[in-house]
Amino acid sequence: MKRFTLSALLIFSLVFSLSAQEGYDIKIKLDGGPKDKMVYLAHFFGYNQYIKVDSTMQQDGVYHFKGEEPLKGGIYLVVLNPSKYYDFIVSGGENEFSFEADTVNFVKSVSFTGSPENDVLFGYRKFLLTMNDKAAAINASIKADDPNAGSLRRDKMMGLQEEVASYINKTTTDNEGTFAAKVILANKEIEIPQEIPLNADGTKDSTYAFRYYKAHYWDNIDFSDPRNLRTPFFLTKLEKYFKDLVYQVQDSIITSADHVITLSKADSEVYRYVLWWVTNKYENSEIVGLDGVFVHLAEEYYLKDADWLDEDQLKKFQDRVKILKPLRTGEVFPRLLVYDLEGNARTVQESKGKYTIVYFYSPDCGHCKDSAPDLVAYNAQAKEKGVVIYNVSVDYEVDKLKEFMEKYKTGDMLNLWDKGHHYYFRENYDVYATPTSFILDSEKRIIGKRIPIEEFDRFIEFHEKQLARKNQSK
Repeated sequence: MKRFTLSALLIFSLVFSLSAQEGYDIKIKLDGGPKDKMVYLAHFFGYNQYIKVDSTMQQDGVYHFKGEEPLKGGIYLVVLNPSKYYDFIVSGGENEFSFEADTVNFVKSVSFTGSPENDVLFGYRKFLLTMNDKAAAINASIKADDPNAGSLRRDKMMGLQEEVASYINKTTTDNEGTFAAKVILANKEIEIPQEIPLNADGTKDSTYAFRYYKAHYWDNIDFSDPRNLRTPFFLTKLEKYFKDLVYQVQDSIITSADHVITLSKADSEVYRYVLWWVTNKYENSEIVGLDGVFVHLAEEYYLKDADWLDEDQLKKFQDRVKILKPLRTGEVFPRLLVYDLEGNARTVQESKGKYTIVYFYSPDCGHCKDSAPDLVAYNAQAKEKGVVIYNVSVDYEVDKLKEFMEKYKTGDMLNLWDKGHHYYFRENYDVYATPTSFILDSEKRIIGKRIPIEEFDRFIEFHEKQLARKNQSK
């Protein structure tokens, strides 16, 4: 089934919105470039390695890109083929410039005319090549059998690192405010203080380095500059932050998301992108217990502070929140009144099970049919563990339920249906595909959903281990 994402509706207008400036005129001479093939001007953006902006062929040894519309600032590329391209800065303030280079060693050979921004960036890149050569020379000069090889290499490499840090600091200070300086600074690693503070008992704080790094992670990113969106590093930093520095539990994610989104409000375009990216990441997360992240983002930002949404888009967020909010992990499962085949009313709240599994299925669903034997087998052994299964048909035709029950031998569990047509299961219980399962604890709080049958036992065991750890820590 195609993934349902509201955030996917919002990114396209962000990519292609343009501001009113003068056009662009870029001339490129590439020794070794194709003479009879089209080459492309493109830029980075998000998950796209590059988005094509213009195309041309070589004339008189030059690739000439020219257009009346302005180029939004960022890292652009001249693309010879999908695996061969060369990047450079378009600052947004340098609309007419040229450069020459060869395709053998682009960085070392490139020379710009009319672009001080690229002079700064490629001056830095050429410096890094020099540092790489020095590092290689150091490694070659130290004999492997030298007992002091490790300390010698470490000391000399530290010297190179200090030289690089000094170059970055001077270059970014001397060129403060330029996009080139921002690009260089954005790729500078956070320096963690060597002196580690002590805990109250006199031991060193083992979490200090991590906490310091996370707290200062965004120090070198200018969120007020939308040109960062059209670079390869902005998305990389977002991904790394949420993957490596944010503990994947709901409260931690919400706190970190709020922090980054607040920073992004320095520019409306950056704000829209960051909010879209975080929403897209967590809207339909496969990690159990994170459904509240989307609800939080929708309520705190889209429904309050997203003036770019039209009425239809806004209503979709409102409807989605209305469905998901009562079904968040930890919430008491909403009242469900259904009937068995004898006409007896049944509610989930009356279940006496230690765990209750509400299993929504359709008698016409192929996957439901394939899974039915597994559900029957699970039910046979799970009853001894205090697990009660509510096998709820989302179909309103009772004859189909009876046929399904007879064919797949589901009679040993509660076979239920909406006799009174009270529910539209997609809207009331987010059943947009079948089967859909909810696992509830003894208090009928949702502890898991959309867990496959083969994972029921493992999930319940994991939940009980988590509870045991919490009880031990009290």
